Amino acid sequence: MKKIFLVLIAVLISQVSFAQLPKLGYVYEDYVMMNLNEIKDLQNEVSGKREELSKQLQAKSQLYQEKYTAYQQSLKNITNVTTESLNAALKEVQDIKKSADEFQASADSVLQSLIQTKYRDIRFKLDDATKKVAAEKGYKFVFRRNADPNNRESTPVMLYANDNGKDNLSDAILLKMGSTPPKPQTPAPVTPTPAAKKPTPAANKPTPKKP
Repeated sequence: MKKIFLVLIAVLISQVSFAQLPKLGYVYEDYVMMNLNEIKDLQNEVSGKREELSKQLQAKSQLYQEKYTAYQQSLKNITNVTTESLNAALKEVQDIKKSADEFQASADSVLQSLIQTKYRDIRFKLDDATKKVAAEKGYKFVFRRNADPNNRESTPVMLYANDNGKDNLSDAILLKMGSTPPKPQTPAPVTPTPAAKKPTPAANKPTPKKP
């Protein structure tokens, strides 16, 4: 019985020793998001939308200023102005001001909704691309990292990997999503500074004799 038990233990140890461990990969999430074409397109779209809304708000503000100035001028000479017309002018000014305030609040909501919707779609595509790249390369687990150690937008779940970038899937994911990874920056060669020449000691001049 003891021999059978020892044989079973030996078999289990051999299976654990020779079993192939699952491949572990990681993604620099902030690096991928920063270099995605879709993120750059979203930034341009938001910038264009903000400029468009800003122009519309500026036009409403200008209209309000014009109507308000005209109303103030009418108060200076009320001889030929009826109470009804003054009240109507005041209500128009108030309505324009209210419309401008509501438009500004609506513009902020429109921009926020645009960013959230597009960003959520990009995140879904990033997750899908990560799964596809991992499957193609035979990775069973993929962890999230931050290329920038000061980045606090996402919580990293891998703090260190001594693999020389072999298991870094970031560039492969960028390519899968149709974006070109940036070229690695090669440090400029350091030109050695020539050593400063030591000053040649002056020849000893003879001391003149006193007369």
